[in-house]
Amino acid sequence: MPITLPRLFSALGLALLIAPAAQAETRFTVSLGGDHLGRLGHTLAAGTRDLSLLLDSTPFGVFDGTYSGRTVEEGATARHSGRTRSTRKSRDVSMRTEAGQLREVALSPAAERTALTDAAAVPGAVLDPVSGFGQLLEAQACPDGLRIYDGRRIGALSAISESREAGQVVCEARYQIEQGPGYLEPIGVTRLTLELRYDVTPTGWQLARMRARSGIFALSLDRE
Repeated sequence: MPITLPRLFSALGLALLIAPAAQAETRFTVSLGGDHLGRLGHTLAAGTRDLSLLLDSTPFGVFDGTYSGRTVEEGATARHSGRTRSTRKSRDVSMRTEAGQLREVALSPAAERTALTDAAAVPGAVLDPVSGFGQLLEAQACPDGLRIYDGRRIGALSAISESREAGQVVCEARYQIEQGPGYLEPIGVTRLTLELRYDVTPTGWQLARMRARSGIFALSLDRE
C-alpha cells in the first residue's frame, strides 16, 4: 500500500470551507490491515499549516521514514515545502501557487523530476498535499472535484456517495492519477477508493477516520 498517501492528502485537499484561524494539533494513528505503522500530525496557526508523518513500524522496516510539509498562505498566494526521508528514497519539493494556479515548482534530486515538474506543464487549479489534507480534515461537505499536485503528478478526487450512520457522515470517493506516474513504481498504483468518516458534532463535522484502499490493501488513519 502506498505510504505516500499522506503527502497526497497529505497529503490529498478540498477548498470547500474556510479553515479556522487557529487549531491545536490533530493526530492520527496510521495502520495497514490492522497493523500499526506510525502516526500523522496536523497543525494550523496564523495561516501556516504543518503536516508530519512518522512511519517506524512498517514490515521489516522497508517503508520506514518521515515526511514534513509546510504551507504558508498570504492572501491568494500559498508557498509549500515538503521533505521526505525514507529507507527507499529522499525527496525535497517546493512550490508556489496563486489563486490555485501553479507559478513555481522545484524538486530534488533531479532523478525524481517528471514532465510535470514544470509550472507551465500543470494546467488548471491545484492544491499542494498539505493544503489538501488540511481541507479534507476541515470539510463540512463530502469532498468532490479536487486536484492534488505533489511536484510529480496530478491526482483527482471525486465523490461517489454520502450516507449517515449513527452520528457519522460517511463519504465514499475515488482518487485517480490524472497525469504523471503512479505510486510505488514500477507497480504504478494509479487509483484508490476512499472512505472518509466524519463525526457530526454541535460545531460541525470532524474527521474521525480515513481509509484508502487499493486491491486487497487498506491503509487507515484513525483520529487519536
